[in-house]
Amino acid sequence: MPAITVQSLELTDEQKEIVADKFITILSEVTKVPKDRIYLFFDGYTLDNAAADGILFSKRPPKVAVGKFSQKKPGE
Repeated sequence: MPAITVQSLELTDEQKEIVADKFITILSEVTKVPKDRIYLFFDGYTLDNAAADGILFSKRPPKVAVGKFSQKKPGE
């Protein structure tokens, strides 16, 4: 059972589905392992659990990246 782990800032469910489909499809094609035997796990990090240049993303959010952290909350 091959497994893939994706570590990133939190992704939306739609992004996870796209990534899972593409990664699993490629690994299946390369290894000839059926897609239903390949597992993918997401390790999503909130902005206060990731940093770059010594500064938490929660204090300086990525301007270009898109994910769960950049979705508008109801009422915004």
